[in-house]
Amino acid sequence: MFKNMINECIIRFDLKAESPISIRSGDKLELDPSLPDNQFIRSWHNGEQSVVIPGSSIKGVFRSRAEKYMKDSCDVFSNKCFREINRKRLAAAKEKYNESCPACKLFGNMSLRSRIDFRDAFPVKDTVKMATRHNVGIDRAKGSAKNGALFEPEVLEEGTFEVEIVIKNFFLWQLKVIMQVFNDINEGFVTFGGVTSRGFGKMSAAISSIKIREYGKGEPGEFYKEKVISLDELAAKVRPIELKDSELEKDGWDNEYIL
Repeated sequence: MFKNMINECIIRFDLKAESPISIRSGDKLELDPSLPDNQFIRSWHNGEQSVVIPGSSIKGVFRSRAEKYMKDSCDVFSNKCFREINRKRLAAAKEKYNESCPACKLFGNMSLRSRIDFRDAFPVKDTVKMATRHNVGIDRAKGSAKNGALFEPEVLEEGTFEVEIVIKNFFLWQLKVIMQVFNDINEGFVTFGGVTSRGFGKMSAAISSIKIREYGKGEPGEFYKEKVISLDELAAKVRPIELKDSELEKDGWDNEYIL
């Protein structure tokens, strides 16, 4: 499904923390008592260490929500599509694609490349405020504080992160699903990170730009046609599309153009 480039969509947006966010690092920090018990994940960016929301974490949130809108989609834990592709010993990319559920057609699986890439999200300068929460483990039998169970996780109290997602050889129904996930994030139905049962994880998403590129449609001598479109323009294009079998099972790009 990627042998020839048909189209691309680049969506840039800001994720802003609307409540504390906890995305824990897997590093063991017991040898340094000055650091929190569970440190927020960090990575190197522009020559310095910075808190980061991994692209894989953002992708997981988008996929989990998107699955709810696409009929008969499997989840990443069952690996149903991957197991069925292996059982039938499918080798061609188109065969793997047609065998996959709608969620795997967009987000990929262990046998099929994802057509949507999520880049790591780094914070806008001077927007981040970190804090340490003081928590005590509860003895489930006694219902009281457990001795020696004090832990102090590091959380993001404030921060705005720049995010970019790139969708290659998309169908319009796939863009419609992604737009719906954006709506659900802003309406509070989608959360990020852990400890969400205590009110953590709420964020808002503000789309800053949408760039569409369609190959083979440019002026003479050009490889592609490209345009930055508004959110309203994209919404108007995908609004009439229904997520029915005839759409979800498409494997050709007739009438899938925006520009």
